[in-house]
Order: sequence, then C-alpha cells, then structure tokens
Amino acid sequence: MQNATPSGIEHNTVLRWLPDEVHLYLKHTEKGASIRALARDMGVHASTVMRQVRKTEARRDDPLVDSLLTRLGEGVRDGQADLEAIEATLETIEDDPVSPHMLRLLRAMMKDKAVMVVSQGVDTAVVLAANEGGDPVALAKGPTEVVEVMALRGWIDGSTKGRICRYHMTSEGRVALNRMLAQMESRATGFVKAQVGLTDLHKGAKSANSSKGARSKRPIGADSPVRVLGRAKGRQQPYLAPDLVNAAERLHRDFALGKFALSGTATWDRVQAAIQTPAPSGHPSDRKLDARKRFSDAIGALGPELAQIAMAVCCHERGMERVEADMSMPARSGKYMLRVALSYLARHYGKVSGDDHDLIY
Repeated sequence: MQNATPSGIEHNTVLRWLPDEVHLYLKHTEKGASIRALARDMGVHASTVMRQVRKTEARRDDPLVDSLLTRLGEGVRDGQADLEAIEATLETIEDDPVSPHMLRLLRAMMKDKAVMVVSQGVDTAVVLAANEGGDPVALAKGPTEVVEVMALRGWIDGSTKGRICRYHMTSEGRVALNRMLAQMESRATGFVKAQVGLTDLHKGAKSANSSKGARSKRPIGADSPVRVLGRAKGRQQPYLAPDLVNAAERLHRDFALGKFALSGTATWDRVQAAIQTPAPSGHPSDRKLDARKRFSDAIGALGPELAQIAMAVCCHERGMERVEADMSMPARSGKYMLRVALSYLARHYGKVSGDDHDLIY
C-alpha cells in the first residue's frame, strides 16, 4: 500500500484523527499556503490561523510528534497524503482501523502505574505495569503510528531518556477514552444512529462564510468545543469551570436521548414546537420521555436569548467561530455568551433534585 505508514495504516486515515490546526500546519508548511489565504478559506482572522500553526510547531519538541509530522509532511509532498480527501467520513469510530489500537492502548494505560514505552526505531509501542513482585508485565502493544497520534492529541505525555520514551495518560486521554466507550455503549443499546448524528464527531468547524461552501469534518475522537474551553492552559484556569462543563454535557445527553429534530440554527419558535411534538416513536420509553421533559425544562430556564447558543454549542457541538458567524455575533463574543448561558443552566440544574442524569444509558 503506497500511501500507508509502516504499520499499514493509510496516511489519510491518520489525518482523520488529527485536529484542524495540524491540517492547517501541513497546508502552510508543506503546500506553501499563506496564513492569509488559509484564514480566508476558513472565514477567520489571520491571527487565529497563526496561533494554530505556532501551537503545532511547538509540539515538535516531542520526538513522537516530530516523527509523525515529518512523515505526514513527506506524504503531503509526495502526494500520498491528500489533505482534501479526508472529507469522506466513517460511519462510526469502530469502522476506523486506528480505533481498535487506540482503545486497547488507552484502556491499558488506565491501569495503576501503567507506562507506555516507545523505543526509537521500533514499530511497536508497549504498555507496561509492575506485578506484585515488581517485575514489568506487558499489558498491551500497538503500532507506534497510533501512539504518535495520541501524543499529538495530548492524550499522553512523558519524557525521553536516550532512545527510550516513557509516557503516561493525561486527563485529556481519559476524556477521549470515555467518549469512545460511550459511543460503543450506544451501539450496543441500539442508540448509535442518533448519537453519532447529534454529536457530529466527524464534523469540522469551518465558518459559514467559507467561499467554497463545503465544511471540513471534525477529526474522529476530537474533543467537543465545551471540553476545549473547559481545559486548563498551562497555569491559567480553564475558561469554563467544571460545573459549567457538566451542565453542558447534561443538556447534550438529554437532547440526544430525547431525539429532537432540531438543527443548530433553529429559532425559538421551532424549538418550542419541537419540544411540544411527541417523541418520534410509536412506543417511547420512559427514559426518552424523561429526557425530553428535562430538556424542555432546561431550555425554558434559558429563555430565547440564550437557548440558541447553548443548543448550537452543547447539543450540536459547533465551533465558536461558526456559531458567531451563524448568529451574526461580534468576533470572540461567543465564548462569553456561552459562559453566561451555561451559568444559567448550571443554576437551573442545581435546583433540580435527583441523580438520573448520572446514569449510563
């Protein structure tokens, strides 16, 4: 396979797992696209693209990240990796050849004192943990290319001594694993179609002002916009506090379980009509009816002014720049309005008794 990595995984398959800033970085560094041209295509300011390119360049201090970007850069120059061909999406994460390795490695790293060991020049990474006698035991093995993706996504972090790299799982890695396991559970319960369609795991965040009309796809396994805003950056506190992130995810769960037929730009009148419409099933379960009732109460607490942005970001997982463009908001004002909406939402949920939102369906 000419366009494959040493492990047989195609370059384009790897690209689907990488965030948008990596695609921009490769277009800028390998295809020669200017910062301003990329910004025009995305409908954002040039400084936004510049920050994303610099962020990716800074990640090359990690040898795994540097190896991955170097190999993908060669693939882009040789025509083996097509940055425009990754628009074709997979039906689910489980259909992707990377995901079995990813799930196996992340699950193994959840074990106590587990560490991933990668040797330079070796195509296989190993997750090790000490047994009762203190001897190392191999918990899982996987292609180094998959581990490189995990390092670039920030799911693992570690240090290098000589030719040996040792990595531990980060909090972002635990979040990513939980999202993958949640989708697998949804498939097992027959809920996968609504789950995949509503979370838009594969949809990108291009602005509605894009002159080409087609929107890029969010890479498989990417964090939601709310999760991104809820992450701490260095010593800075996260923009969204944990209680606001929990409120957003609770709204998303009720929206998905209730199977509402609402787009990301639905008006207040259409939202009210959808809430009053019976569940789209001949015999809706109590679980679905309860979710629709909780969602209706939450939207009512937000009101027409804040419900639209909360639904666009929390339920449909649209990027902030795209939401600002769709709602004709000033640049960089969407994050503040979202935080206000989630504050109202968290206060509403604080008054609601019961812990049914913590159940795994």
